[in-house]
Amino acid sequence: MAKVTLLTSILGALMMAFCSIPLQAESQGNDYKGITDPFGDPSNYEFSEDEKEDKEFFHLGRYLMLGVDLGLGLYTGGLGKISTPGFLVGGKLVYFFDKSIAFEAAIHYTRQTKTLPIIGAQEEIIDTTLIPITGSFRFYFDVKSAPKAIAVANPYLVAGGGVYMRSENSLTGGDSAATNSFGALIGGGAEFNIYRKHIYLGIDLRYHFVFFPDEDITTFNGSNIEAGTNAGDYFTSLITLTFSF
Repeated sequence: MAKVTLLTSILGALMMAFCSIPLQAESQGNDYKGITDPFGDPSNYEFSEDEKEDKEFFHLGRYLMLGVDLGLGLYTGGLGKISTPGFLVGGKLVYFFDKSIAFEAAIHYTRQTKTLPIIGAQEEIIDTTLIPITGSFRFYFDVKSAPKAIAVANPYLVAGGGVYMRSENSLTGGDSAATNSFGALIGGGAEFNIYRKHIYLGIDLRYHFVFFPDEDITTFNGSNIEAGTNAGDYFTSLITLTFSF
C-alpha cells in the first residue's frame, strides 16, 4: 500500500511539472534556416510557428527511432540485499508525435543470482532472469534558450509501465518458478547527437515500481526466511545508441 501511495504522489507531481513546462524535443539553433516541408515548396503553404518547427524537426529526423541499450540492473530493498547486480541488454522503438512527446516500446533482459538467507537451514541460491516489456511516454524539454551544454544533451523525462516476466531456478534445491508482474516506471535521460542528427548516444536512468507477487512471503520450501527479503523494486542505468529515421 505504501508503494502505491508513493507512486501516485510521484506521478501526480510529474504531471503537474509536465503541464507547467513548455516541452520541445531538440534545439534547432541558428544553423538551420527553414526547410519546412520535405515534400514540396514551402512557399505554397501557410503554417503556424509550431507547425513550421515540427516540419523542420521531422525533416531532420527523429520521427521514428530504433535503439539498443546496454547497462546495469539493480534490485532495491530486501531484494537488493540478496541479489547481485545484473548486466542488462535490450532494444527499443521510439515514435515521435511532435517535438515534445514521443512513445517508447522496449524489451530488456537481465540475469542475476539471488541468495535466500533461510533461518535454520542452508542458504538457497537462485538463478534469476528478468524480462521487462514496457511502454512509456517521453517528454522533451524546450531548450532553445538553454545553455549550449544543455541544448546539445536533448534532456527528457519518461513515465510508463509494463509487464516484468521473472523466472527463478534454484541451484541448490532444484525448484523453479515463473511470475508475471505489473509495474510502473519513472526516470529521465539525455541524448547526444554524434552523427548528422541521425545517430545519438545517450544515458538513461529509471526506477521501476514492480509489484512482485511474493513480496510478503516469509517462507521458502517450508523454511522461514527473513521478513522483507523478497520485497523491492528495480533500478536501471543504461547507455543507449539510437538511430533516427
